[in-house]
Amino acid sequence: MAAQDPIRGEYGGRQGPGRAGSAGGTPRWLIPLFLLLLAIGAGLYVWYERRQAMPTPRVPSSAESALPAEPVPPPPPAVPDVRYPPPVSSDTSPLPPIEKSDGPITEALTGQMRRDALGKVFNLQDMVRRFVVTVDNLPREIVPSQMTLVQRPPGRFGTARAGGETTLAPANARRYEPFVKIAETVDAKIVVGVYARFYPLMQQEYRALGYPKGEFNDKVVDAIDNMLAAPEIEGPVKLVQPKVLYQFADPELESLSAGQKIMIRIGPANAARVKTVLRALRNELTAGAVR
Repeated sequence: MAAQDPIRGEYGGRQGPGRAGSAGGTPRWLIPLFLLLLAIGAGLYVWYERRQAMPTPRVPSSAESALPAEPVPPPPPAVPDVRYPPPVSSDTSPLPPIEKSDGPITEALTGQMRRDALGKVFNLQDMVRRFVVTVDNLPREIVPSQMTLVQRPPGRFGTARAGGETTLAPANARRYEPFVKIAETVDAKIVVGVYARFYPLMQQEYRALGYPKGEFNDKVVDAIDNMLAAPEIEGPVKLVQPKVLYQFADPELESLSAGQKIMIRIGPANAARVKTVLRALRNELTAGAVR
């Protein structure tokens, strides 16, 4: 006896067009129609069951329709784009274009230190762009070395060996002492006054970096806050050298921002002095007074 085939008919074997299969089989063209009707019927059944389970909506009376609708709560206040309004300069004379601003900025800063001392600390070319790029990247992992505003410290990076481990040499902090001493002699009010004078150029460069909204001054304050939050390390700082450059052995230290790593490399004593300078600058930057 042939095996059953529910698609071709009750029993196997070909059938002529429009003819029933043997032993009372169902015509082939009726099977798709039957499946379609079954699917439609199942869908109608589910729809009917859902309708029965749903409560019948109540039609409000004319008196209820006259009642005022409940007030829609107002949207939450928008977060302001500017958190720290930049200081405003009292000098309203026209500014030079960015590409010709190095001379005027250097001249303004020589009121705080000699030009030769400035050249030992800062890169005096493209100062506006270097400053904006440096500030923008300090809270990040890396500051592009070719665009840093500050010169590299003299001498070589110092390490020490103890117990088979490489550590950051305490003497390495001496490389940064000239920078720290200059920073401590600077009057925060005067520096922020120079900053306010040339701030429109910095804001222009900030826009050119791809920031269509916000103020560069917010970015400066954020960079300062990030450096102030640098951890204070007690004891030797362990290093590893997976390739050419040294890294912090502690993954948490290695994941810190570029600015916070600088605060660790200069040593705890220098870091404490720099933080004092940064706090004074932050107070002046957020005071909102005319300079």
